[in-house]
Amino acid sequence: MTALIRKCKALFCLLLILQLPVVKAHQPYCEFADTTAAAPWLVPDPRISYAFFGNVYPADDIDYFSFEAEAGQSILISLSIPASDKDDRDIYTPMMAVLGPSLPRELPAELPGGLLIPQGHGAQLVPLGDAPAWFYEPFGGVHFWNWDNFYFQAPQDAIYTVALWHPESEAGRYSFVIGESEVFGGDLECFMTFNIYWTPIIEGSNPYRDTPMDMLMHDPSRVINLDAATAPTIDLRVVALGDGSYNLQLQTSNFTFTPQNIDKAPVLGEGHAHLYVDGVKIARLYGEWHHVPTLPPDAEALTVSLYANNHQGFAVDGELISATALLADAKDGN
Repeated sequence: MTALIRKCKALFCLLLILQLPVVKAHQPYCEFADTTAAAPWLVPDPRISYAFFGNVYPADDIDYFSFEAEAGQSILISLSIPASDKDDRDIYTPMMAVLGPSLPRELPAELPGGLLIPQGHGAQLVPLGDAPAWFYEPFGGVHFWNWDNFYFQAPQDAIYTVALWHPESEAGRYSFVIGESEVFGGDLECFMTFNIYWTPIIEGSNPYRDTPMDMLMHDPSRVINLDAATAPTIDLRVVALGDGSYNLQLQTSNFTFTPQNIDKAPVLGEGHAHLYVDGVKIARLYGEWHHVPTLPPDAEALTVSLYANNHQGFAVDGELISATALLADAKDGN
């Protein structure tokens, strides 16, 4: 009965959101899977205003965002920090840089050592200004510290990347803002859960996990059954690292990762993966490689399953297309 009530509440919230009047605001997206150089967040359209709620975690994390721009195009880039109230002066302040062709090859000294810059690309720091302005957003009932807007002038037609990190290697929350045209939209799950980004990151926890909407949107009974001969396949390779973390490699066939199409109509052979630790989902995966910084000390197995853009699982004969690896084997080097 309790589970039914929770599901009904989630459904009520979903219906409420779908009936909200069209308002002009940033389209919210949340970092349900760590953005990396290999799997950056792909900005759908840099002309449209997006707010990407993310985590610098672990402390030396670098997040990556990619967008396509035309020569001479002006792209707004900014940073907002979730705040508890106006008197909170302990402002978490990451740094950002734009990477791309025709940008200065003499790299700024402030860039972090682990930053991955494509061959032939330069870098330009994003100036934030001297001090942020406090802002209360009444629609969501939340507070921000807003840094100055920066307008990046694209020197040529190209794909550019924004890297974000904390200069003192401190874990924390942020909102990466890009684009100016305010069009209603965003990730529905982020609408439902973005208030978690006003809570501190707990050391040793994993902030890259999905939301209570799992009950509604990730119902295991909502699968797309495929013919075994043409269905995607997935293999999972887990590499144990010396610092206690893990690298995961997802080797797939007949499947393409399409993070840019999340929440859109399902396309056979396109979508994302879910990562489970002993049956408990902790993250979405958007590419071949994924880093897991920490796991419970008693964790035994990792499982990945393939899902469509609309969060329906891909299955054969009703069984989710999945792969499982034992952590004990990874630690033994198998």
